[in-house]
Amino acid sequence: YAQTSLQEIALAADVMAKAGLPPRPVSTVFVGGGTPTLLPVDDLALMLDGVRNAWGLVPGAEVTTEANPDSVTPESLAALVEAGFTRVSFGVQSVVPHVLATLDRTHDPLRVPDVVAWAREAGLAVSLDLIYGTPGESLADWRASLEAAIALAPDHISAYALTVEPGTALHRRVARGERPAPTGDDEALKYELADELLGAELQWYEISNWARTAEMRCQHNLAYWQGADWWGIGPGAHGHIGGVRWWNVKHPRAYASRLAAGTSPAQGREVLDD
Repeated sequence: YAQTSLQEIALAADVMAKAGLPPRPVSTVFVGGGTPTLLPVDDLALMLDGVRNAWGLVPGAEVTTEANPDSVTPESLAALVEAGFTRVSFGVQSVVPHVLATLDRTHDPLRVPDVVAWAREAGLAVSLDLIYGTPGESLADWRASLEAAIALAPDHISAYALTVEPGTALHRRVARGERPAPTGDDEALKYELADELLGAELQWYEISNWARTAEMRCQHNLAYWQGADWWGIGPGAHGHIGGVRWWNVKHPRAYASRLAAGTSPAQGREVLDD
């Protein structure tokens, strides 16, 4: 996977150079969408080196990887820092076992304080991702997750409403009537609770995001929201440069075969109007 991503990085650098775009060092890198830390740290370092070699990184660049609490060790987190990562976003989702089970999450919530401590010891900024609206989650369950996250004093917390995506196991269970679908009223109540509890401890700066300080806001996501330029690397990744947005084929095999043939993995594109 890492070697294939390097092929797209090389393609991106070539396309941008041929388009006459001025060379610009990269200000943020975000490795996410799933659990990148299932890959060996050496692979994550290789991909980051590919970015560094193609464009360079600005001094103090924000370099984030997502991770599940059960996919890291003190040694792997220290190795990420050595490779150039500055930030980790842990997919905590909930601290309530039955909620995690519904989401098919495998980690033990009791491990979360440990991984946060390990990340801090390694020198990483720490963000925690939470999800509300899971079928069967009570308001008390959600409060417990919020309070547990706040108690860890992370640099950043994201709280997202659950979307039941087609093709997932949860979607099939909801379709069969085994689980209730999330409701807008339930998610609204939970959002208001998040706003109350998180807002008392952190600074709210975007619909679903709170940061300890302005400096701890996720610069990569701010670039998305503010319409900056980015290149999405990987199957299903989206990119945007100068008002043109495109997206790659989703299947990893199709993605790899296109790059191996020297062609773009892009599947579609659109020009954004005002």
